[in-house]
Amino acid sequence: MTSLKITSRSNERIKSLKRFYHKKHRDHEGRFLAEGLKVVEEALEAGWPIITLLYATELTGRPRGAVILEAARASGAELLETADYVLSDLADTKTPQGLVALIAKPQYELDLLLRGRGIPLVLVLDGIQDPGNLGTIIRTADACGLLGVITLEGTVDLFHPKVVRASAGALFHLPTFGDVSAARAVEFLVRAGFQTFMADPDGSQSLYECDFTRPTALFVGNESRGCGEFLRKAADRVVFIPMPGQAESLNVGVAASLFVYEAVRQRLKSSLSLP
Repeated sequence: MTSLKITSRSNERIKSLKRFYHKKHRDHEGRFLAEGLKVVEEALEAGWPIITLLYATELTGRPRGAVILEAARASGAELLETADYVLSDLADTKTPQGLVALIAKPQYELDLLLRGRGIPLVLVLDGIQDPGNLGTIIRTADACGLLGVITLEGTVDLFHPKVVRASAGALFHLPTFGDVSAARAVEFLVRAGFQTFMADPDGSQSLYECDFTRPTALFVGNESRGCGEFLRKAADRVVFIPMPGQAESLNVGVAASLFVYEAVRQRLKSSLSLP
């Protein structure tokens, strides 16, 4: 480990790293910041390249922290010891758990979505703005074994710090494709033989009347406006979730999860004897 300890908030390395809180800089450099024990553990487990790992001094005295630091060093990461107040100033949360990592983004091609096992199921997210919602959807997608998540232009950045945290490490285990144009996404899905469903409260068919046992792409839109007109015209069906109560709509993370779990239920029904 390095013997140099960063003790100044105005340190040039710290100021340089803060630039990664801006999407433009993340895109230009192909790197992003992530913080917390769980997130860094998941990144290491998944083999994502950690370029630099900043750690608070007290972390070395904790067994879990020591294991993470050793694994990061073994992977070739640069380790920088920092004063607690410096790390807190750099971090996006009030409690960064003593770790902030600079990680390299992966480079995926959409054709990767066709190489998985089983029946393909893909989410296409259009204009979602809340990082917590996007992170929740990614976490659900990973839990349910989806082949990937596509976010269209205008959707919050996949590598926004709050998205990374909300995904609870799922981002490192699931192929994601960001800033894809709607036209490119639809052209790929049609060419690959996917049926396409668009989630919308004003849909013409209930979620529970849909057959998810074929290769399927689900379009899920902005929290207030839903999907754009291009996806609406491209979708094979516009599908709603039955809501017998008074609420007019559901949180987009909840809605996406209901669609995904209905697909999982149908696909596992025969083997698990589900109702």
